[in-house]
Amino acid sequence: MTSELIICEKPSAAKKIAEALAEGNFKKSTAEKVSYYEIMRNGNKIIVASAVGHLFGLKAKEKGWSYPNFDFEWVPAYEISKKSDFTKKYLDVLEELTKESDKFVNACDLDIEGETIFNLILEKIIKQKDAKRMKFSTMTTEDLLKAYENLSPHIEFALANAGRTRHSL
Repeated sequence: MTSELIICEKPSAAKKIAEALAEGNFKKSTAEKVSYYEIMRNGNKIIVASAVGHLFGLKAKEKGWSYPNFDFEWVPAYEISKKSDFTKKYLDVLEELTKESDKFVNACDLDIEGETIFNLILEKIIKQKDAKRMKFSTMTTEDLLKAYENLSPHIEFALANAGRTRHSL
């Protein structure tokens, strides 16, 4: 059975969105100590999962230091810093959930960082160029339902490009 995968920026947002969108009870599942939620809405299975902030960061392609360096690539954050080791399990879980899904929704924060986080997940994990977008400014049930019922057909490319540019500079 294929499902829709809604990806949030943080675990607390995933839980709140699952609670708001679920018709009836929702199921909390755990993989690698990472929680995600399975819900039903309009007869469709939806998985609500999260990143934990930035799962990817910039790394120089060659070792050594030179300034300025514009020869870099986006790699998993855990490959850049030991402090980011905890992000690997979130990345792994999203990779597995992606295999079970055929529709994707960005429910990260509606700002430059949220769009950058999802845009990199879209490129590196989902391997697609676009997805639908939930736009909400509060985590109230009413606002989340309205955002889901009025999904934007595309992510916010201008915000994603601004975020990638900011990180590059």
